[in-house]
Amino acid sequence: MASKLPYSRVVNVTLSRNENFPSRTGFGVALHLTNVLIANVLDTANRTKVYGSMDEAAVDHASSTDVYKALEAAFSQNPRPLQVKVGYAAFTPGTTNAAALKTELDAIHAFDAQWYWLTIAAAMRDQAALDGLIEWTEGKNKQALLDSNDAGTQAVNNTTSVAARNKGKFTRSSIFYHTDATEYGAIALAASLGTRNFDEADSAYTAKFKKLRGVGAINVGSSAVQAITGFTPALGQSTAAGHMANTIVDIGGQIFVVEGSTLTPNVFIDEIHATDWIIARTEEETLGVLLNNDRVEYTDAGLEVLASGVRVAMRMADRAGLIANDLDPITQGYAPAVEITIPSVFSVPESQRKARVAPNIAVRFRYSGAVHYATINYQMTF
Repeated sequence: MASKLPYSRVVNVTLSRNENFPSRTGFGVALHLTNVLIANVLDTANRTKVYGSMDEAAVDHASSTDVYKALEAAFSQNPRPLQVKVGYAAFTPGTTNAAALKTELDAIHAFDAQWYWLTIAAAMRDQAALDGLIEWTEGKNKQALLDSNDAGTQAVNNTTSVAARNKGKFTRSSIFYHTDATEYGAIALAASLGTRNFDEADSAYTAKFKKLRGVGAINVGSSAVQAITGFTPALGQSTAAGHMANTIVDIGGQIFVVEGSTLTPNVFIDEIHATDWIIARTEEETLGVLLNNDRVEYTDAGLEVLASGVRVAMRMADRAGLIANDLDPITQGYAPAVEITIPSVFSVPESQRKARVAPNIAVRFRYSGAVHYATINYQMTF
């Protein structure tokens, strides 16, 4: 039998797998905060527990409990979330203060930081300690959606409701006001928005106009809704007009959410979500570039390689529908959706090059946003 020589006599083939990729940050999971301790399930040693269905929730929580009702509101949405977490915080209504609530949130976050939306139990609604929760959330890459039943939110001159106390100061917390204390609008909205995955095509959204299963419209007039939301038709939101809270209304027989905003006027929930997602994906892609190259050389060509992470993140954002693509009003040609400015290495001080610190890469794009109000003017001639 003739001897067969190895292929390496004529060709040497190797294959390397790139496996140095950072884990993806998720933005879909809501955490419902409860103050009810269940030993060995939700306590100081087990700060969170994840549930994927109402069948799983029913094992730990009776149908009469706040947690069961909140999870039912979450899993009733269409599309429904894949998971909802419940977090335990030692909290006594009327006694626990803002500082103590922050300490509890720190303990939950240290135990499990893998969640994005934060909602609260009915017992925590409209408590003074929520100011601490709002302050805590502002320092994290998370968003809080807080139910409120304080009737003062309907009065434009009110200064004591949770929305009135905090409006104009924070961009990572939103209030969901309802006259019915049995409703769970905040977690229903959080669960609905959590199904929006910007890693998928055409996933951009606005929280306004969203329908929430199991949450009915409030029965108040236009002046009260304006005081609640701070939205004046054709003008937008202002703290003088109201309290920047969200609610759910009936217009034209359709029941939907208004205004989809945070506590800061004209700063919307989707903007903060998109901002967090873009930053996370850019960090991940850029770290991937640094990990998967033997080195990124400190040259103009090397900086182009470094910027490839930015380009990947921006292509993903464009695919999701987050980036506006418009005609230039002067040239009538398509304006660049994204402008990336990479400095030349010769503009960088030698001391900075020696320290191996890259110059700032500037990225400019216009967020696609959403239309919340429209004006149509007809003119009939004869």
